[in-house]
Amino acid sequence: MNQATFNFAPRGKRADLASAHGVAAKAPARETAPANDADPGDAIGFEYARYGMVPPAPCLWPGHPIREGWERGRRLMTRRTRPATLAVTRWLALRLAAWQRGEAFDDHQITPQLLRSLEVATHCPVTGRALQNDARVAPIALARGWTAGNLVLLSPGIAERWMTIDWAMAKDALARAEAEPDTQVDGLPLRHWRRIVALKSLATPLPHDEAARIPLHVLPPNRIRLVNPIQELQAVLTLQLAVPGWGQRARGIADSMPEALRNEFNLFFNSLLAQALRAKVEMRDALAAAWGDEVVMRRWLRFTALADASLAETLVERLTREPMPGLYVVRHGEVEAKQAMAA
Repeated sequence: MNQATFNFAPRGKRADLASAHGVAAKAPARETAPANDADPGDAIGFEYARYGMVPPAPCLWPGHPIREGWERGRRLMTRRTRPATLAVTRWLALRLAAWQRGEAFDDHQITPQLLRSLEVATHCPVTGRALQNDARVAPIALARGWTAGNLVLLSPGIAERWMTIDWAMAKDALARAEAEPDTQVDGLPLRHWRRIVALKSLATPLPHDEAARIPLHVLPPNRIRLVNPIQELQAVLTLQLAVPGWGQRARGIADSMPEALRNEFNLFFNSLLAQALRAKVEMRDALAAAWGDEVVMRRWLRFTALADASLAETLVERLTREPMPGLYVVRHGEVEAKQAMAA
């Protein structure tokens, strides 16, 4: 099973060069510290020193691993410390919180560079409110934890709640909210639960039929790794309309599909387009809202009834060979996908 990671960041020469060779651009190598690898707390303290920051007061008691790493780092620093950017402060806060809770944290893949790429998002995917500097990073699927491809930037209030909501709880809350649409469920309105379920589903392994039935109320956040082939196809087809040149690409997509799917695809795609154009908002927001339309979902399900997971993967592989302005999709092989799922 392959997987796709979506990157909406400005590509630049470095990413363009990598794209030409069919690989993702790598972040600059992070300078390795002579840290005590046997003690993650010590390593975190060392990073605080590297960036000229002081660890939180509770970590500064004599003998505390964070303090010991911090003091050792201050002694060993022979060059000026690096700037403590917003991404750096978020990264250290995440590492510290995960260590304090005893949670695994992939500090080799989750770097300040990766967290900075999440800042492409300007609004919380759940509340729709503008994100400020107090926005928090959270794992999309709690079961997968702190791993690359499983992170999203959320507003503080939602982020706090998010860490208590697993997939089963989200589905249950949405079912109750759908039954009473005018009543808040566990303090959140129906539209928020729809977005929560849509977002969590993108990073949660699901049976093909179940994944196909979930409306795309939230478009994929930057750097998310989708795990369900039919949702990869759903996202790639939807995002065709978010960038220029969609008309010509749509004709090419239809022509590349098996004849049995072509008519159903055209009906679905035209319904999605028509619904999105009715909204007087930015196109990405309009596309997410369009997935709430019954006609769009009915035609999508008729299309997916003819496309199993294998065919969905084939179509995504074919579609992502054609670059789209502002969108860089990286395909991961089966071995990488299984490693990410097991993380």
